[in-house]
Amino acid sequence: MSDDRSSNAGVAFGVAFGHAGMWPRWTSSAKEGVGTPYSAASRVWFTLSHGILNEIYYPMIDRPQVREMQFLITDGETFFHEEKRDLESTISYIEEHTLGYHIESADRGRRYRLVKEIVADPHPQCVLIHLRVEATIAWMNRLRIYALLAPHLEVGGWGNSAQRLRIAGITILLSRKSGTYLAMGATEGFIEASCGYVGASDGWQDLKDNLKLDWDYERADDGNVAVVGQIDLPSAPNFNP
Repeated sequence: MSDDRSSNAGVAFGVAFGHAGMWPRWTSSAKEGVGTPYSAASRVWFTLSHGILNEIYYPMIDRPQVREMQFLITDGETFFHEEKRDLESTISYIEEHTLGYHIESADRGRRYRLVKEIVADPHPQCVLIHLRVEATIAWMNRLRIYALLAPHLEVGGWGNSAQRLRIAGITILLSRKSGTYLAMGATEGFIEASCGYVGASDGWQDLKDNLKLDWDYERADDGNVAVVGQIDLPSAPNFNP
């Protein structure tokens, strides 16, 4: 299924096009880190590779619910960067003998750098990412950074649904399959957010095409889906998804 971008730019839609998305795949098995909280009250595990968050496991260590979550970066005019492919990353423990991680990912052109700390919350069932963006004032004002999440709920990419919701004045992105739910949010909310089918109407396809998030879809139902949200950098250079 296809869609005409020129007629859709800047227009809000209900259900995304491209059902049911491309054939789902799991991410790389070449892991750089494995994390879990210090308390047994939380039943979350996660993995890292290529400088990004990969699978999130819940409620058991053999039940992956997420394929990966990474940041997409553009200035809206000249470049598009995918965190796992286009940035040079280094990873270390936040402290020795902990399962929390410090990751620094640098633009090869040295225009900006992402500094992340990733931990699993010891009580709620969630993974926390603290992001700091370092750049000159000129570049900070030009950068647009998007959080892209690919849910694979109930250990599979097919049959996932996603929805954009507004709760207490904040936009969140909710994914669901059977009785399992996954939410991605941010302390400052998202400037823009959209749901789509992977390989057709997802945020990666949209930004790669013309460096702008033109599509504005509220839902993507029963397929291989992804959600994307733009971070408000000028008001919140430190971001917590």
